[in-house]
Amino acid sequence: MNDKLSSDLIFRISFWGGLGLGLILYVLLVVNNDLVFCFELSCYSGTLEIFSLPLSVVAGGMGLAAFRATIFRSDQTRAQISESILQNKFKNYIDHKKELMSLLDMIESAHGVKITNRPSLYKNLFPKNSPTCVMFESKELDCDRSWLDFQLDEFNELIIEYNEIGTKICVNDKFLSEREVARWLSNYLLLIFKLDITFPDGLVISDQYKGLFSDSDELNCIPPSIGNSFYVVSEYFEHLSSFALPSRDEAICIKGIASFDTRFDKWLEVFTRGNA
Repeated sequence: MNDKLSSDLIFRISFWGGLGLGLILYVLLVVNNDLVFCFELSCYSGTLEIFSLPLSVVAGGMGLAAFRATIFRSDQTRAQISESILQNKFKNYIDHKKELMSLLDMIESAHGVKITNRPSLYKNLFPKNSPTCVMFESKELDCDRSWLDFQLDEFNELIIEYNEIGTKICVNDKFLSEREVARWLSNYLLLIFKLDITFPDGLVISDQYKGLFSDSDELNCIPPSIGNSFYVVSEYFEHLSSFALPSRDEAICIKGIASFDTRFDKWLEVFTRGNA
């Protein structure tokens, strides 16, 4: 759209076309009529009658130009409103991301963990968001549930398995296979990876057991304390749910986590032995 009314083609045609055509008609009427100077009222009436056509043409052109000017201003106002809305959406998008980054900074500082792949985490939480569309409620593209809900479901299932495995360790670990624990641990490490939580002092899986775990080294780092990591992940879920699910009245549900002192972590040392 042109920013200036004088640059609008329809306005220029209406305005200058009306003036030009009126002038041409005026000249033709002057040339083809024997006109004399007269100051009587009858002469005035006759002059108006003779020049009524060019005057009507000029008036019509001015009317069309005025109508076009009204439409032009309306279009400009609509465009300005749309641009303002777009700018506000972009600002809301940037501010929303900044709020999440500040929350993640707080979690890092409080628990001594690293959260590095933040753009991906934001996209997982708010897949519909973009600079032109901002939603403050986390929802998947194809359903009303949040990505966070699915990760929480998985976390609760892992807690149940953790409690079962921990109980076996305390009662009689002879009936507990390394493969069973490795499967659980591999799933837990995958969840931590998806949540983008990195424990700096984590223990690396030894080469002897890498066949039971993922091929990616990023997924093969065991938190120094499983029990403490559960606490960190639980806090992580609670903070993220407060941010990404603000309209929910009920708090998120996290299964009860049994305490096995250091016995569970001691048992897991079998997967890290042999590392320098």
